[in-house]
Amino acid sequence: MESDDARATLRPDVPGTAAFGKFMRVLQAVADAPDDATVARLAQGLRLPRPTVHRIVAALAAEGLVTDEDGVLHLGPRLVSLAFRSFDGSLLRQAAREPLRHLRDDLDETVHLAVPDHGEMVYIDKLESHRTVRMASRIGTRVALHTSAVGKAWLATLPEPELTALLARLALPARTPHSLTDRDALHRAIVETRERGHSLDLQENELDICCYGMALRGAHDRVLGCISVSLPRYRFEAVGAETVLTAMRACADGVARVAGAR
Repeated sequence: MESDDARATLRPDVPGTAAFGKFMRVLQAVADAPDDATVARLAQGLRLPRPTVHRIVAALAAEGLVTDEDGVLHLGPRLVSLAFRSFDGSLLRQAAREPLRHLRDDLDETVHLAVPDHGEMVYIDKLESHRTVRMASRIGTRVALHTSAVGKAWLATLPEPELTALLARLALPARTPHSLTDRDALHRAIVETRERGHSLDLQENELDICCYGMALRGAHDRVLGCISVSLPRYRFEAVGAETVLTAMRACADGVARVAGAR
């Protein structure tokens, strides 16, 4: 899997790039809004003139990329359709679907499949536990590298020089009182993850939720993505770690076999 630095980007001198960038900033702000997204709030948060945001929203709505319900903006049906087509077409998602289902069924806990993107991890698949206590995450949710099990599992796959350089520039905001915001402490946690083969999120991304994370590898030891198993804190303390890790290793092996065959 390529690093962010290796990912192709638009050249800033290409005509239309600046305007397109504004459209994408508005669209991303609608997706990320913790409260009701309105033109006024978007303009304030993005520091763009309100008329500019209004024109962009109108153009996005005309294309079905956002909807306006009494002034509150939501992602539109066309965008959601495109996103799910992308997820459904993901070779990794296809390869992981059955192993991930077995992992969920073996443990009856919520499981995620994630890939890195723009310095975060993005869930490209999620299978819910059948239990009543569930996570609020969904496909498309972005989580921080330093607070999530999938993020730390991915960081642990990086060569040490690349890891050191990334940690030096990575923002480390606290998601909960348990989040690791000290670079040295985070680095030690990633080294431990690398040594034992799995990561831990001990209420660092969401209170009362603990997670195990593990990297998925394909041919030539290539990193494909990461999986996680999420448990409420009381079940995390009750279920033996080896039970969870054995099931996760079986899932990882299953993904590697299917991905290798394809």
